[in-house]
Amino acid sequence: MNFRDTFVTCESCGKQFVFTVEKQRQMSERGQEVTPPATCKACIPKVDYGDKLHGEIKWFNLEKGYGFIAEDGGNEIFVHRNSVVLTEEGTLPRLDEGQEVLYERSDTPKGPQAVQVTPYYG
Repeated sequence: MNFRDTFVTCESCGKQFVFTVEKQRQMSERGQEVTPPATCKACIPKVDYGDKLHGEIKWFNLEKGYGFIAEDGGNEIFVHRNSVVLTEEGTLPRLDEGQEVLYERSDTPKGPQAVQVTPYYG
């Protein structure tokens, strides 16, 4: 399937946003129908994630063992593979660019770090 970035107009606010190739690929890999969202991120109703924070993987390198999460507020937070919750099979879940995740924030001597990181499939 050929994917390409597509401009979409938000049904709520009327602003244009990009339905990215990466988001389209993720939907396809999950077996979802690849259709653009009706609303932009700013207009999506706020979801209660409980005590967790929500973000998207900016990048994660398994060989290096770390990466960064783009927080919903726009900042980035460091994530180490030891902070990722293993699957039921005892393996590290895939953390591809754009993958939504839930996590907790921990203040460390080197700065804030994401812990208890789990993929989120909303």
